[in-house]
Amino acid sequence: MTRGTAAPALDMDAALRVLASPSQRRVLELVAGGEISSGALADACGLTRAATSQHLRALREAALVEVRVSSNRRLYSARTENLARLRAYLDDFWATRLGMLADSVAEARGR
Repeated sequence: MTRGTAAPALDMDAALRVLASPSQRRVLELVAGGEISSGALADACGLTRAATSQHLRALREAALVEVRVSSNRRLYSARTENLARLRAYLDDFWATRLGMLADSVAEARGR
C-alpha cells in the first residue's frame, strides 16, 4: 500500500507480536522517526537486507508501517494513526489491570 490511501485496519495481535521482537521494535523505532529506506534501516540495525525485509513485512502486515516507491527505492514510514491505536489499547489495558491490582491490594488490607 502506498502513502495517501486509506490506512488498513490495525491487526492488534500482529502488532503485539511485533513488539515482542527486539529487532522489529528497533526497526519500528527508526521508521517512526521519519521516512527511511530499507538499506538505511539494515545498516542502522546491523541486520542483513533479507532480515530487514522480513521485519518490514511483519510491520506492514500488522499495519504499523507503510511503503512509498520513489524512483528505484522503497521508503518506509510509520502509520502514525495505527501507532496511536496501539498505544491507546496498551494504555487502556494497563490502566485496567493496574486498577484491578489496586482494588485487590485495598481489599486485602481491609481484611
